[in-house]
Amino acid sequence: MISYSQFCPVAKAAEVFGDRWSPIIMRELCFGTRSFGELLAAAPLISRTVLAQRLKQLEQDGVVYIEAKPKGKGHLYRLTPAGEDFRPIVELMSVWGQRWAQGLIGPHDLDPKMLLWGMRRQIRPAEIPAQGFVIRFDFRGIPKSNRCPRYWWLVLRPDEIEVCLIPPPGRDIDAMISADLGTFTKVWLGYRGLASAIETGQISLHGSTRAMMTARRLLALPDESKLKSFRYSAWPSSDAVAAQ
Repeated sequence: MISYSQFCPVAKAAEVFGDRWSPIIMRELCFGTRSFGELLAAAPLISRTVLAQRLKQLEQDGVVYIEAKPKGKGHLYRLTPAGEDFRPIVELMSVWGQRWAQGLIGPHDLDPKMLLWGMRRQIRPAEIPAQGFVIRFDFRGIPKSNRCPRYWWLVLRPDEIEVCLIPPPGRDIDAMISADLGTFTKVWLGYRGLASAIETGQISLHGSTRAMMTARRLLALPDESKLKSFRYSAWPSSDAVAAQ
């Protein structure tokens, strides 16, 4: 744990929140992530040992509850009231990053799995068609250092969204999106407009006109660049990624 050896409230808050990985862990807990495995998946560069240490420290600081799973081995994690008071800070960091950190995104930051996970969290359940909706993604331009596959599926239902690595059995694909990963990431963030990316061939959409409109609405893809405000709240269901 870092220590500034100051009584200043800013310093004391920074000792809790400013440690490496702590903001990422707090971000995930704001989304309602509960298990150790889910936290580990959301921060693939952190080791199991460091994650366990950070969670234990956050518990000692009074911002995280750690409780045994009702069944089986392992623990579940959630924010305490003190931890919940960090939620506006997470949201303000997102606002600052959206406004001022656009130019800081490099090839090493691109990750199709994290992108799909991020999109999943921002989709509003009420906007998903009652019969469900399936989007297939074909990403090119994935950094060589990233071993993620290029094909992904979002399987949307009003009660759950799954991120899959293979087509869902017995379910037709409603919309297909082929895109340069870096370009699509910037379009989804609102840093670039979809219209210009389609015009230059960096993104292409396939499907019926109605399906394309639905996909664009669900993913909130703007025609022109427009910064987004992201929600940091729990989805009605688990945040687990299903690599079926």
